[in-house]
Amino acid sequence: MKQTETGHNEPAQMEREAGADEPLERGSGEQPRSWRRYIEETEAAEKKAEREAAKARAAQNRAGKKRFQPKALAEKAQAALNEARAVGRRAKEEPVKERAARAAQSVRSFGAESWERVCDFTADGWDKVSAAWGKVRDVVERHPVSPLLYVTLFAVVVGVIAFRSTYTLAYAVNYNGQELGVVSSEDDVKAIVSNVESRASDILGEDYAFDAEISVAPVYVVPGELSDTAQIEETLFEDVGALVQAYSLRVDGTELGCAATEEELKALLDEAAAPYLTENTVSYEFVEDVEIAPVELPSNTRFDLAPIRATLAEMRVEQSTYVVKKGDTFNAIAYSLDMWPYELSVLNPDVIVDKLWVDQELIIQEAVPFLSVQNITDETYEQAVPSPVEYIETAELYVGDTRVKEQGEDGLERVNAHVTYVNGVEVEREIVATETLKEPTTTYSYTGTTPRPVTASNGYFIWPVRGTITSNFGGRNLWGRYDFHLGLDIACRTGTAIKAADGGTVIKSGWSGSYGKLVAIRHDNGYVTYYAHNSQLLVNVGDKVYQGQIIARSGATGNVSGPHCHFEVRINNTSVNPRNYLR
Repeated sequence: MKQTETGHNEPAQMEREAGADEPLERGSGEQPRSWRRYIEETEAAEKKAEREAAKARAAQNRAGKKRFQPKALAEKAQAALNEARAVGRRAKEEPVKERAARAAQSVRSFGAESWERVCDFTADGWDKVSAAWGKVRDVVERHPVSPLLYVTLFAVVVGVIAFRSTYTLAYAVNYNGQELGVVSSEDDVKAIVSNVESRASDILGEDYAFDAEISVAPVYVVPGELSDTAQIEETLFEDVGALVQAYSLRVDGTELGCAATEEELKALLDEAAAPYLTENTVSYEFVEDVEIAPVELPSNTRFDLAPIRATLAEMRVEQSTYVVKKGDTFNAIAYSLDMWPYELSVLNPDVIVDKLWVDQELIIQEAVPFLSVQNITDETYEQAVPSPVEYIETAELYVGDTRVKEQGEDGLERVNAHVTYVNGVEVEREIVATETLKEPTTTYSYTGTTPRPVTASNGYFIWPVRGTITSNFGGRNLWGRYDFHLGLDIACRTGTAIKAADGGTVIKSGWSGSYGKLVAIRHDNGYVTYYAHNSQLLVNVGDKVYQGQIIARSGATGNVSGPHCHFEVRINNTSVNPRNYLR
């Protein structure tokens, strides 16, 4: 196929347009480049150019970043300073207009270059800076001044803005030369002082003015360094001294009063306990719940210990029980407790005053101190060790009766004990140690095996008749003269049954002077009982009678003023108080 002329000349023309380094030589022996090869070489050259351009841009970017590094900026600033100095030297030689033109040109070039760097670094964040810098350039053009001044002003403005964004104006509070803290305003200080005065006035009950010297000084601080106004107020309030620490005395939760020191209250408690302490006291405590607790009181409080001392010294009346002992009488019990018999009978309405028995419990009132003192003592004493008893049976005695055959001797021991007293009355005894000083010897006794007959004595007396006691054992005034009465007169109607107080043998039954009709009974323990002024006698001498058996009928025989039973107890022919033996 034949090639046209146009097609033949086209490669040569494109080669010339491409500006090939070595034009093809005709007849050199090389074959002309084909169109495809030309295209490939062209594309390779374009790609190489693009790579070179990319490298140039990267180098330029690195150079721009390097210019914004601290070292580059410092070098740039030093260059600007040198330029400013040169401008200053030329100012002496050049006219004013030329100097102004050169300064303006320097500022424009420096501003333009700085602006390009800033925009390269971050375009979005410095839009406003660009506008501001434009205004600065306008001012520089109108007022030809050294660019160093504007650089300095710009640095100062930036520094002020940065300082204000970091620090805030505050006030340091000083009191007596000591810094208490930092507050945001002087009004905060006034509010703190006002609160302190108000709190002190409420506590003291009177107006209070805080006249201490407080000074404030302006300072710049980080907002997080501001002090807590409540803490400053508390520090000032504590220094005011509106409150002082005192001590309160409470008994079972009730406050008795306060004192300035704990030692004063302890001294009052020791004073209250002193009457119940002895030289052997190991420790003491109060039965009630006694507490000394710290309290805060107004500083103008006046402490008075006299009311507390008076309260601790008070006696209070409490109900308790009294156990009847042998020989007690109702009236004697009342008088021993500083009571009237009527008062004791009101407390014991169910008790028959003339029929008490041993171990009977009576309700009584007794005075006890405001604080009951439990005193523990360490006591050492000697006491007898009872002789041990061995029994030998015998038919000569009734069952339950005994008779000593050979009496042994008691021993002796030294005892160390912890004894607990409450208000001086022993409530517990703990034996800590004993030491035998003398060994006891054995006692040998007979014990009866013969059954007890009905008429045998029981060892105690029952009341022979029920009635009112018209005359007790002891001295009395009778018909205008003093008389000692040997027994008890028990009023009763004529004909009332009179019973034997215990089993025994009748030794008298008949008329006996002023006794009138009399029955006398000897009991197994040797005691003798008299039953006088009877109207009728129902037993004879020598009869065996049992406890509770009817032995006579009451009457008014002998020296009497009315019907009654005269009951008398004699031991070894001596009259004793029957109340001590009656149940």
